[in-house]
Amino acid sequence: MPDLPSNLSVVRSGKSNGEQWVFRITTDAGREIFAIAVSPKIGSRTGPTWSYVFEDGGFRSVDLGSPGSLQSLVDGYKAAGIKLADVSSVIVTHGHSDHDGTVPEFLDMSGAELWAHETYGILKSFNAWDIQDFGASALQVELRRIGKERIALDHIEARLNRDHAYYEGRKSTEVSVHITDGYEFGDLSAFSTPGHSPDQICLKIDDVLFTGDHVLPEITPHPTSKMVLKKKFQEMFSPKIIDSSRLYGLGVYLKSLARMLAFRGEVTVLPAHRLYNRGQYNCIGVDRAGDIMDHHKRRLTRLLQAVTRGESNLEDITEGIFSRSKLLGVNLMAAISEVVAHLEFLEETEDILVTEDGHISRVGPESPNYISSIESFRKAELWS
Repeated sequence: MPDLPSNLSVVRSGKSNGEQWVFRITTDAGREIFAIAVSPKIGSRTGPTWSYVFEDGGFRSVDLGSPGSLQSLVDGYKAAGIKLADVSSVIVTHGHSDHDGTVPEFLDMSGAELWAHETYGILKSFNAWDIQDFGASALQVELRRIGKERIALDHIEARLNRDHAYYEGRKSTEVSVHITDGYEFGDLSAFSTPGHSPDQICLKIDDVLFTGDHVLPEITPHPTSKMVLKKKFQEMFSPKIIDSSRLYGLGVYLKSLARMLAFRGEVTVLPAHRLYNRGQYNCIGVDRAGDIMDHHKRRLTRLLQAVTRGESNLEDITEGIFSRSKLLGVNLMAAISEVVAHLEFLEETEDILVTEDGHISRVGPESPNYISSIESFRKAELWS
């Protein structure tokens, strides 16, 4: 049995990667929170999605797992002594399939309300790749070109078929409560923390913080690249809600991470992944947000060094950063899009220049601007 914090007990034991485990966590207010590992139908390097259930004027659930994992979810809830019909509201931390993949079925079986960030209800029927204008910047043009040239067609078709069923299922759901930054209900407080996903929220209750994928142990979540909507979607979506400059990009993510540092010493993080992994329970605080910021700072340093050495195109720079195993199949797009997010930030801080043909060169002062930008995020009064 692993070493566990004093406020945590095991309801059901499971595998070393976290699957099948169910924990009971007691907050400083005496509230019981059940942490339930929901195993994905298809193996994932991030392991199970952790669904959390607690009472706050009725049972509330936070995140529900990926498509095809409903039985794992139901089994975990049963082990915790909770029926789906007991749940009055489901709160989705963000609209990625490993968090809301079972929502349509869960709502049908439970009769619960769906709560999510105000952008979730607008974006849930669309694949981000379908609404983005990849011709809006040279880096995005290169991202699209490399993907088309290097990823096998059967990989793309399999992903599209899987995504189609997922998005079609989400269209049937109705959001009952559209959460905005600072939203409070019962003992819950919600905070908008975009950057990994435009609709990402964190939720605080008592001395715990549900972070979804915003802050994770062991993993550095993938930042979004900048978003320019295709013209028809610019006309369809309200700019007051879908504000690309406020919701997308590495700079946005770094600001959101810095915002969490205000909770130092106050909360324990309950993440959506890796709560338990490699046979140990990962008990972390919001200092982990600072660690993730430091990771991206190091990545920016490596990228700027590569450009300074003369690596002047997206493909060469990406191959210099990632190992070969992370550049195979659909993994390639994740690697390239992460590099794009970092290069966009360096472009924003005027440390690099990207020409219309995709050539990348070093500009700016000898002491990079991105360093002072990141430090300003840490010091800023981001709660005002």
